[in-house]
Amino acid sequence: MVLIASTLFGRLGDTLGRKKMVILGFMVSAAVFYAHNFIGDLRSLFIIRMCAGIGVAMVPGPLAALVGSASVGVFTAAGSFGFMIASILAGFLQQKGLVFTTSALMCVIGMILALKIREKVKRLTVPFFPWQVIKKNADIYVPYFIRHSAASAIWAIFPIYLSTLGADTVLIGILYAINPLMQVTFMLVLRHVKSDRLITTGLIASAVTFFGYALAGHWGFLIGLQALLGFSWANLYLGSMKHLLEENTEQATATGILNSIFGLSGIIGPLIGGLVSFLGLRVLLGFSTVVAAGGFIVSRNLRRRAAKIRHRQ
Repeated sequence: MVLIASTLFGRLGDTLGRKKMVILGFMVSAAVFYAHNFIGDLRSLFIIRMCAGIGVAMVPGPLAALVGSASVGVFTAAGSFGFMIASILAGFLQQKGLVFTTSALMCVIGMILALKIREKVKRLTVPFFPWQVIKKNADIYVPYFIRHSAASAIWAIFPIYLSTLGADTVLIGILYAINPLMQVTFMLVLRHVKSDRLITTGLIASAVTFFGYALAGHWGFLIGLQALLGFSWANLYLGSMKHLLEENTEQATATGILNSIFGLSGIIGPLIGGLVSFLGLRVLLGFSTVVAAGGFIVSRNLRRRAAKIRHRQ
């Protein structure tokens, strides 16, 4: 549902008003997250999770467009910081009722804060299927999809792999926390770097990180690799967001599509990863390394082609 809804509501943000979509998204998310307390069977689980995908997909694109390119580094860092805090908070709360109710309350707070946003409404004309936006930004979307599919293939088995390296559940939690902490740090430090350089660095660093995973013989090696992972994602995500916000008038649509691609890679990556893992966990890590490196090669070729087209124009 994130895949479908992100592009749809990103477009509606550009055509109807971004602030409206953000407020509505927080309202829907608050109701749906609280409704998780009443899940009683598989049918209600599927319905509520589907609605949750819609709710969370309504916010990112329009909210990023409201921020604009000037403060995108702080914006993306705030997202990673929120992810880190929420992960720790969920560990302390533990009980599902407290977790879901707290999540709903956070969305209510988000909605109240969104009411204070000042927006100069510029309603744009965007086709129902924004093919031109996708085509224009293919050099951003395609490498992003390739890299994150490779990463998602790893995340499907990552806790299992860490346990084979001797990490218990506490250590696994700590190792996971290093990633968003480094994301926050590097996004703030790198926010003034040009988007092209950020994207290139992020793709190369991703391949190096995944290769390091494949070679690791003990969980201790993962401390540095998790920091490198945070560095790679900070570069790639920040660079992609900067480019989309700087180069597109349809900012909510363009960033909404990026969120849709994030959802698509979260489907494709684990499916492929599950199949490849039958050959061995380290084989999967090596496979993801090759795929991520392929993302870098594709990025270079697509950017050269885009530069030639712009030069002709």
